[in-house]
Amino acid sequence: MKRKIITSLFALCAIASQAQNTQNSSSAPLDSIIIEGVVTNIADGTHFPLMQEGANSMQETILKDGKFRIAVLPQQEEETYALIHGNCILWLYAKPGTKIKIKGNGATSIQYWGVESDNFEQKENNAYNQFIKDKLSDYYELDNKWGLAYGRSFDESLTQEERDKAVQEDRELHQQLEALRKEKYNAAILDFMKDRPFCKRMIDELMMIATYDKKPAIIEKAREIFKKVPQEAMNIPLVLDTKAKLYAQKVKIGEQMKDFTLFDREGSKHQLSDFKGKYTILEFTFVGCGGCVFIKPFLEEFYKRNKDKAEVIAIYKDTKENWMKEGQEHKVSYHEWSDPTFASEPVAAYDIKAYPTFVIIDPNGKILDIKTGGDGLLKALEYIPDAEVEKKLKEAHKS
Repeated sequence: MKRKIITSLFALCAIASQAQNTQNSSSAPLDSIIIEGVVTNIADGTHFPLMQEGANSMQETILKDGKFRIAVLPQQEEETYALIHGNCILWLYAKPGTKIKIKGNGATSIQYWGVESDNFEQKENNAYNQFIKDKLSDYYELDNKWGLAYGRSFDESLTQEERDKAVQEDRELHQQLEALRKEKYNAAILDFMKDRPFCKRMIDELMMIATYDKKPAIIEKAREIFKKVPQEAMNIPLVLDTKAKLYAQKVKIGEQMKDFTLFDREGSKHQLSDFKGKYTILEFTFVGCGGCVFIKPFLEEFYKRNKDKAEVIAIYKDTKENWMKEGQEHKVSYHEWSDPTFASEPVAAYDIKAYPTFVIIDPNGKILDIKTGGDGLLKALEYIPDAEVEKKLKEAHKS
């Protein structure tokens, strides 16, 4: 369910990447990953983008006679790709020399698509999907309906009235899925994972549970499953995030802030408590976040005008490479910090689910509010008034 939204973010973050020419000839190198698809109810000429996880590149192929083919030359021993159809993503796992067969139809719910390969990760992913279909059929059917409604909400061939209706249906089905996930899905998938080996899908499921389910019994079971993670996987970003969320001591509005040690781009250590005695505004962000880019000039102007009363700290949930490059290309006056674990622990402690999110802390270290988007900066302006910045921000929102 929400996994679709999270994975869609991966696609959006890579949207600025350069498209590469697709290899689709029979002369592809022997160690290429071959992806072949046979689909129905989709028009010839439809483009299928393919993105590699963790890379700033995109390939695509075009449907002809109901078929498509992509040959990818892998860079690593094990790679993950996202094949995009409409507003859904089909995850593909492969090693050099792998041949992947895909079957699907025009429905925008990814549940209607199937993947065949000898890859361990792909087989495990298929096993999870089959379990959901067989043992959680009510969730499976509801998820299909949600996927279809979600797709219709973006279908430009529909009238605006039809799309608006789909948006409303999307929201209602999403809420039902949230409730069903907490009611039975999470407990069932945790029981299923007891007898499964560690795989990427396992971490996906644990991450969803850690993010959206607060029941102590469920979290405790999730921690037991997390013990399956091998040591060599502990530095993978998603694993770090999942661990942080499962074990986080979360803070709430009205409580004292939780302190962390972070680093600036020169490698110097800092703590959030360095600025106790002033208002502190934490902005949780990442490179490529559209809303974060929008708010940056307003945040810069606010800080320059109010740094005698307030400190602003942008905490980057990002790779060191992206974070360092961002500092060179877009310099700001306020503080920008991160850490080698992608700021996983502060993100988990402050329960960050969307970006940007603003945490407003008073001079005594008490959390006054936590807000997402431009509303976060507007909320800060209630405590540190700046009529000029507020006016500009509201005008920008209207436009």
